[in-house]
Amino acid sequence: MRDGHNIEQVLLELLGQTAEARRAQGKTGAGNPGVKHPSLNRAAVVATVGALEAFSEDLAVTAQALDPQANPPTAWYKITGGGGMVQTPTPENLRKMFWTFFRFDPTANWEWAVEVSPSELGPGSNWRGPVHRYTGRDTSKFLNAMVSARHGFAHQDKSQSSSGFPGIVTLTPGGKISIHSHHASNALSVLLQMAILTTHGLSDHLQLQGQFRWSRAMDDADWARRLKDTTAGALAAKAWRNSPTL
Repeated sequence: MRDGHNIEQVLLELLGQTAEARRAQGKTGAGNPGVKHPSLNRAAVVATVGALEAFSEDLAVTAQALDPQANPPTAWYKITGGGGMVQTPTPENLRKMFWTFFRFDPTANWEWAVEVSPSELGPGSNWRGPVHRYTGRDTSKFLNAMVSARHGFAHQDKSQSSSGFPGIVTLTPGGKISIHSHHASNALSVLLQMAILTTHGLSDHLQLQGQFRWSRAMDDADWARRLKDTTAGALAAKAWRNSPTL
């Protein structure tokens, strides 16, 4: 996640510089993003999907060591490595991995809170709007859109970039995929929301004892801002040791 976080920090700095330059010219508003921004937005999403894969594998490996019954049915089922089950971390692949090893469906625990522009939800302006919440099957649709976008960027696979989804991917009038700054920020936030909700769900499923802890590294990566007004953030604030109010 560090790469995605650092990319977003560069984006915020560039946006701040653009706004400052416009104010110096007597202009209002942030203005149009520079030509570097689309590439940085895409890079943030690509880095986030890579972190999603790495986290899911690390969680499964850690849980496997704590659950004596978590053995793969055959050597074909691998958590990590070249044949890892979540090299493409779609919700379907994540469900397969966690169900294969733990009989646990992580999607049942998911709920995302993201920023969505009114134009993504229907006719209206292009300004970003209030928090939009996804539950049930829509959480998987959101992740699918994010993973598909990453696959299209990384492999130049146009077949994986054919649809938009509010809060993570929009399409231009010509049908090309477009990733904005709030999409990049949403990707990082949903990664954290997924990590917390999946970890708690699996921990409860396996009846593990202990308490999660908020660390300084989480402060450094701006977790509090990313988890504000989310179900995952409320859970961490309630159950984690040293957690701030989220």
